[in-house]
Amino acid sequence: MHLTVTHLAAFAGVMALGTMSPGPDFAIVLRHAVASGRRAGFATAVGIATGILGWVLLAAVGVAALVAASPVAYLSMKLTGAAYLVLVGLRTLWTAISARRDLPPDTRDDLARLAAAFDVPRHRRRRLPWLSLLAWERRHWSAFRAGLLTNVFNPKVAVFFLALLPQFLPEHPTPGDTLVLAAVSFAVTAGWFTTVTLVVGAMKRLLDRRAVRRGLDTLMGSALLALGLRLAIDH
Repeated sequence: MHLTVTHLAAFAGVMALGTMSPGPDFAIVLRHAVASGRRAGFATAVGIATGILGWVLLAAVGVAALVAASPVAYLSMKLTGAAYLVLVGLRTLWTAISARRDLPPDTRDDLARLAAAFDVPRHRRRRLPWLSLLAWERRHWSAFRAGLLTNVFNPKVAVFFLALLPQFLPEHPTPGDTLVLAAVSFAVTAGWFTTVTLVVGAMKRLLDRRAVRRGLDTLMGSALLALGLRLAIDH
């Protein structure tokens, strides 16, 4: 048996249902998209999708099975992920309570400072694409890392793929079969959370209101805190 379009469509559908269900990934994307804008939301989405990609590959080679079968490994990963979610939730709640909003500068300002630091004339800046990489703001790297860590330290994702992959992989899968399913997983995950980020971006004018932002910070901080505690105590 080989992977067919029907198999891939069914796998993408199951992945979409799993990805769209509310959980830590959704909460962390929403937090960064609201607090730091669409680019941070996109970075978080890519971080989560990268974590999903890693879990698919690990499940295919048996590493995820070792994590799921080892009580010590599973518990350690679960508590680490729970602690991270609780920390992010508390920080978000503190932002809401203190009502301080230190918005980072726009990327264009970062490009200007970098160009000045490297003594690059203004007319040459467009010819140096590497400046855009250097100017990718710290908040975007932080958002990518947050999405990646939230996903990687959730052992439930490992269990999910342990149950899912055998239903769609051939009896004697090739590396190509695994890579195709991994690519589909990445695309579905990135696509959904990019859509979430775009919806948040479309509501920017409303979300920029101080009262609304404080309410959202309170809601998201409480949700992240609850998700972290649930992950810690869930058996």
